Amino acid sequence: MNIFLKDKWTKTLLNLRYAFRVHKPILTLRLFYAVFSTWILRRPPLRYVDFAIDFACNLRCEHCFAVALIDSNRSKMKPKDYRYVAKQAMALGTVNFSFQGGEPLLCRDLPDIIRACSPHKNLISVTTNGTLLTQEKLKTLRSMGVDILTISLDSSIAEEHDSFRGVPGSFERTVAGIDRALEHGFRVTIGTVVTHNSILKKGIQGLISFTKSRKILLYFILPVPAGKWISENDMMLTTEDLDYIDKITGECPLIRTDLQANLGPSGCGAAKEILYLTPYGDVLPCPFMHIEFGNALRTPLADIRKSMLDNPWLNHYHNRCLVSSDQKFVGEHLARTFTASHLPMPAEQAFYPSLKPQR
Repeated sequence: MNIFLKDKWTKTLLNLRYAFRVHKPILTLRLFYAVFSTWILRRPPLRYVDFAIDFACNLRCEHCFAVALIDSNRSKMKPKDYRYVAKQAMALGTVNFSFQGGEPLLCRDLPDIIRACSPHKNLISVTTNGTLLTQEKLKTLRSMGVDILTISLDSSIAEEHDSFRGVPGSFERTVAGIDRALEHGFRVTIGTVVTHNSILKKGIQGLISFTKSRKILLYFILPVPAGKWISENDMMLTTEDLDYIDKITGECPLIRTDLQANLGPSGCGAAKEILYLTPYGDVLPCPFMHIEFGNALRTPLADIRKSMLDNPWLNHYHNRCLVSSDQKFVGEHLARTFTASHLPMPAEQAFYPSLKPQR
């Protein structure tokens, strides 16, 4: 078996270990069909839909991208709307619904929203800062059908994490939440924002040891010029930084970026396997690309995704993150959103005039 296939099998088996739930037999069948469609039929399905259910939060993170999408003049989706969108997403192959914010554990409608997405048939993930993961809250999440908790932790050094998240004591509460979640049987992944200034520092190296000791996944979240970081160019990763990330994710299957999470080829899965929806129903290729291709409450999800896949930037798996690491894409398209009076920006504005990328 060549190195690529061995690496692919290792990551796929690890993904299936995270996804397999003995009490969800329908999910298991749907997962194996998704793998069959990808590996045998060569038709990767829409694997993952990420819902931002609200932007309220109990922390004050310095990098927050969500603040740019807040619109107090628009109505948020109701549980019945989530049911409507989830049904369409499942018809396109989706097996994983994820819920983020803001801080989703502050949302009173979270139980009804999750129930609307057929948790007995799907893998349910919640992205949280971990500070609210009490014993009682974890029991409640378990009863909702939540399988995976992606918990934000940005340094193994308490002072660094607290400074980044804007609230003293958040590191201690987050680490306690991680350990409680593991005790309750949740699959846990750690989401860590890495920047040019942090990637080689002790705080990140300590997190690598932290996740290895607990045998949980560590996802490096790449910095993007969006939200509060539109002008923070010194945070952006260099070619050397990206080469280092490639090296470490290649050496340890527990450490990865979203580029290694696909069912299909490694690379940017936006539109191919992943969609992101704002609380108002706008459909974006990913959380950091503040360009919308339609609203799921007005246009069928299949039609919106097709319009994305007709776009030459989104119809294949780029080997680098478009919004973080492709300067041509950022300069020609994402930069249009930086001075927009309203976000997300309609795709026709962001991609006009349309320029074919160099392949």
